Amino acid sequence: MKVCKEDVAVVVPTRNSCATLRLCLESIRGQSQPCLLVVVDNGSTDGTLAIAHEYADLVLMCGPERSAQRNAGAAAVSARYLGFIDSDMELPSTVVEEAVEAIDSGAMSVVVPERTVGEGFWAEVRAFERSFYQGSDTIEAPRFFCREVFDAVQGFDEAMTGAEDWDLGLRVRELGPMDRIEAVILHHEGRVKYFAACRKKGYYGPGVLLFLAKYRSSGLMGVTQREWLHHPRRLCSVLGFGLLVLKAGEAFAIVVAVIDNKRRRGRKA
Repeated sequence: MKVCKEDVAVVVPTRNSCATLRLCLESIRGQSQPCLLVVVDNGSTDGTLAIAHEYADLVLMCGPERSAQRNAGAAAVSARYLGFIDSDMELPSTVVEEAVEAIDSGAMSVVVPERTVGEGFWAEVRAFERSFYQGSDTIEAPRFFCREVFDAVQGFDEAMTGAEDWDLGLRVRELGPMDRIEAVILHHEGRVKYFAACRKKGYYGPGVLLFLAKYRSSGLMGVTQREWLHHPRRLCSVLGFGLLVLKAGEAFAIVVAVIDNKRRRGRKA
């Protein structure tokens, strides 16, 4: 059965994303399988909206976080296939086509492998870390979904930011099989700075805590079981040492963020 453009929608949440957005949207527009392109912005103050209106079929305004943005984008269209792409990603031209074919073959959700691209030592560390995760169902979350199953699980959990991809993947997997395609997304992280990377991970800390509370022991295994821990020899390198330092900084930032979040809730109560 021929798949029309209106049958497939790719939703891109944005917030001050002009540095990477044009490349992202151009790559979606260049897909071998045409698709509706929906950009959902959360109060950008740079040139994001101008770029979005240049490329997107539909531009929405929504917040407060990307889970709500993604759900709003999905709700605005009637497409049978839904994809969710971050604004700093570049897609090879066959990603959407391969994902649609996988869903037509029986998959309820589809994982697209990613490769980190950036500048500087910490970008190299990020790329080194991601090299351990290829093919890991506990780390790589699906990005494309059959509309029926996405609606059945009520989309992304809007209370969760930072682990919402894992959460949705686990809920969808209960309803049907997950598949993986060959095409690889390029994740453009620019020049990664150590403290900025740690702060970003800390920002996601409360969401990770919600994920752990929701899934308990199984969630803890998914969050803490990192493949690089099983390859100590590969960590005996400059990049391996950098990875350990990065993980230590991220863990500290998460703990601080969780404590701060609890204090704020206590003051509100």
